[in-house]
Amino acid sequence: MILAQDEKVKYTYTHMKASSNPYKSLTVIPTGYAGLDKITGLGGIPTRKITEISGQFSVGKSTIALSIVARAQQMKMDTLYIDSEFSFDEKYARVLGVDTDDLDLICERFAEANLDAAEEWIEKHKKALVVLDSIGGLLPRAEAEKGSDGKVIGGQAKLIATFCRKIIPLLAINNIALVILNHEFTDIMSGKLKTSGGAKLEYAKSLWIRLRKLNKRVMSGENQVGDIIEAEIRKNKLAGTTKQSAELTLLYGQGFLKGADVMQEAIDKLVITKQGQSYFLGSEKIARGQAALRDLFQDSAFKEKVQSLL
Repeated sequence: MILAQDEKVKYTYTHMKASSNPYKSLTVIPTGYAGLDKITGLGGIPTRKITEISGQFSVGKSTIALSIVARAQQMKMDTLYIDSEFSFDEKYARVLGVDTDDLDLICERFAEANLDAAEEWIEKHKKALVVLDSIGGLLPRAEAEKGSDGKVIGGQAKLIATFCRKIIPLLAINNIALVILNHEFTDIMSGKLKTSGGAKLEYAKSLWIRLRKLNKRVMSGENQVGDIIEAEIRKNKLAGTTKQSAELTLLYGQGFLKGADVMQEAIDKLVITKQGQSYFLGSEKIARGQAALRDLFQDSAFKEKVQSLL
């Protein structure tokens, strides 16, 4: 159809009052870890928004993401895992409570294929969870075609910028949560830690959780069996909890220890005190040794009792 010069294409717009905005209500997906849920100010991860979880290697980014997947499945939500790193471990996912028979998986070689497939999936689902693991693993086709010594400057960031612009309205309309995992690396010029994905992602994300390994080890006798990980809120557009942090206990092969964040808070606030190798709740001796105390916090009734005293 050819329009006359003075003709104008007419578009239909939807007007509404701000108070009746259909996209303002959020569904919150718990992470499975009380301390982390608390510092988000929401009780977990919000739908309709982008959440970024960043950190260096072996700090538990994928572990937290899989735990969120498990909680979303318990809420009867559809779930999608985009494995750009080809590192998805079904056995470990099941340990964390994920029903892998009910989890959709995208695992393509090129970044464009992963992101296009994710967009198509999001268009077809409502009230769902999508995890992108990770931005650092996305390989632009142009970079792959240049060979091992080739590099496309800003190629990855351009793809992410376009993806964010396209996906943000779909997340809001379909009530979908997008969790993006991101690597941290040291910038050679400034010496500062940076993340992949470019500036557009910095603007697009509503919640940013940064994980870092503390200089604290979890020991069983003479053997190290885990690490203490600090989770810090670096950006939060939904609640005023920026700069708040929680300590989580990561056990190798088992994931983050449930109740360990409550245990650490109780120790910090002197609700639980230590004398020698023994731990006391008030005047009552409750455990001897850190391992025994960790085991005690696996009991939900005891954990709730301590939480009521915090």
